[in-house]
Amino acid sequence: MEHECKGTVHKVVAGDTLYKLSKMYGVRLIDILKENPYVNVYNLQPGDEICIPTEVYEEEERRYYTAKVGETLGSLVGEFDTDIADLMQYNRELYDLRVPLGTIIRIPPEKEKQS
Repeated sequence: MEHECKGTVHKVVAGDTLYKLSKMYGVRLIDILKENPYVNVYNLQPGDEICIPTEVYEEEERRYYTAKVGETLGSLVGEFDTDIADLMQYNRELYDLRVPLGTIIRIPPEKEKQS
């Protein structure tokens, strides 16, 4: 890499595209492009190094953040002073995350229906 990467360095493998990397890392494509201005997007080669930004980006009152290894929803809730419901509202894809087989889930009691 020609400049210091403020994020994760990804080594390109056959079949990688910047769009694919943006989805894999949950980062906006434009942010990857900003961090890699000299990359030939039409000719990525295995072994090329791409900087995947991990900073918070702000846009129209929304913040974007790329999770790092070992982070959990719980740690993000604490770090960004939010709650799970709000986090889920802005990240619908979290509803589709797979729960590891055998995980025991505690279900809260049913709420009484108000008439």
